Amino acid sequence: MLRVGFIGAGRIADMHYEGYRNNPVARLHAVCDTEPGLLRRRASQWEVEKTYDDYRRLLDDPEIDAVEIITPHHLHKQMAIDALDAGKHVSVQKPMALNIADADAMIAAAERSGTLFRVTENYRYYPPFSTAKQLLDDGEIGEPISIRVKSLTGNEKHGWEIPTGAQGWRSNPAQSGEGSIVFDHGQHIWSIARYFLGDIESAFAFMGRERVEAFHELQPGSLLDNPIMASWKYRGADRYGSWEGVYSDDMVVHSKYYPIYVWLEITGSSGMLSVNHFIGKRLDRPALEMYREGEITSFTDLDADYATSFARAGRDFADAILEGRQSDLTGTEGREVLRFSLAVIRSGKERREVFVDEVTD
Repeated sequence: MLRVGFIGAGRIADMHYEGYRNNPVARLHAVCDTEPGLLRRRASQWEVEKTYDDYRRLLDDPEIDAVEIITPHHLHKQMAIDALDAGKHVSVQKPMALNIADADAMIAAAERSGTLFRVTENYRYYPPFSTAKQLLDDGEIGEPISIRVKSLTGNEKHGWEIPTGAQGWRSNPAQSGEGSIVFDHGQHIWSIARYFLGDIESAFAFMGRERVEAFHELQPGSLLDNPIMASWKYRGADRYGSWEGVYSDDMVVHSKYYPIYVWLEITGSSGMLSVNHFIGKRLDRPALEMYREGEITSFTDLDADYATSFARAGRDFADAILEGRQSDLTGTEGREVLRFSLAVIRSGKERREVFVDEVTD
């Protein structure tokens, strides 16, 4: 039985725990957090054997085989390096780091350690997305041409409760990177853009700057990178993608989780694939549809719950460790997603096409 420790026990840790609930080969053995009350609640809720208020003490525990790092972005680098140097297998929340130099240092630590290192990306484990990927790879819609993604964040009152302060650090670029939407939620978009159609050559983006007085727990008067319209070109082919991200405080998005809808559409030479919802509650359409030869095939038997993507991600981490294989979400792949993200941000600031190869730090 693989014994896993959580470093960080905030809101999103609820989802990561799904990977270890009733997992036949791995269990959550220890939790670390600096907030005493939260740590006590999590220990009781998850029935963990050990708790720590300092992640270094958790890393010193010889019973811990692997860790999930679920902390604010600016803490990822040092925590991951320390964990790898301690001989632990490491899964770190996206984004892996704030810049390429930090990402490179993490990858180097993984190479030294010889243990497994991956960057978590739950979107790739969402059954409608993974099924669409299989259909695409099987040639069901012909040669892929383009991908289009739209995300809509609505009124927070219709989603789960966000703990006080959970969004506060996201308004500080030194802790969260530039862009609460583009650099945080955007990591999911950049990752699945690569997942479906491959390596990215260049990006162009328009990013709005909206003054927001009440966006979860952002600091009053913060500027939100909203709306965002980004497009990109795939390397070595006439293939293109786009993402429209919008936050609307007056929009109702019913959800058990974050009040966000995500839609995705892939067009091929002989058909289309449409993922019709993600995160928000199911709408009156199948989670996945395929248009081909003038007809629509609906996939109605897929597990479309947001939590399932985290459950599958956690189980794959444990299975990869026990099977001695590398996860698809390698440090190198995380670095390329990060480079794509930084290219989009640079394009939005400089109002020009930015080539991903320009991003070296």
